Amino acid sequence: MYKAVIISGYLTHLGDNIIPFLDKKTDLYVHTWNGNDNERWIHKLNRYKKFCRKLYVKTEDTFYEKKLHSYFYSTWQAVNLIKDIDKYDIIIKFKPNLETEKIEVNLNLEEYFHKAYIQSYPMLKNISKEECFYGSVYYKTMDERLFFGYPLAFKKVFHILYKELDEFMLKLDNKLLDKFNEKYEGSIFWKNFIENRGVCLIQHTDLSIPNNI
Repeated sequence: MYKAVIISGYLTHLGDNIIPFLDKKTDLYVHTWNGNDNERWIHKLNRYKKFCRKLYVKTEDTFYEKKLHSYFYSTWQAVNLIKDIDKYDIIIKFKPNLETEKIEVNLNLEEYFHKAYIQSYPMLKNISKEECFYGSVYYKTMDERLFFGYPLAFKKVFHILYKELDEFMLKLDNKLLDKFNEKYEGSIFWKNFIENRGVCLIQHTDLSIPNNI
């Protein structure tokens, strides 16, 4: 199985819990920021070169004032570092600040699609497993720190021009701010953006993400 692992945002607390996702059939794509003591975490990335096939890193100075916008833009950049996304079987979105030594994950995503298909029939009847993201799905939200998908889903969400990304992102954020009339949890934004791009969210029933508070 050929995999791409993407990491975005600041790399604070990057640790060895990423190693189980890496092997010699896996490429690691990282977009991160300069400053904020992030350089030492960027340097730490080099220790993971021996665990994967190739490592690609892009760094920039931050320019969005809002943390949510910076993180989502960074994820967009990390996905678009992949030149031939269709060569991968699975893509993993990973955030470094998962406070656990090891995360055991079943990457047989078809198994979870089949469960959802049966339990929600006929709602997924005209949707393929490739058009979904798989992760921890809660009440109208999804934990964006760790999720999985096929190339098609990542292309549908993130293969857009920067001008479109910026427009869609700011418009959705303002819409949610008006709806809740207060600061809201970022996972609500992620869930809405993803679904607006035509990608479904499927519960990965065996995934347990730590420090979920």
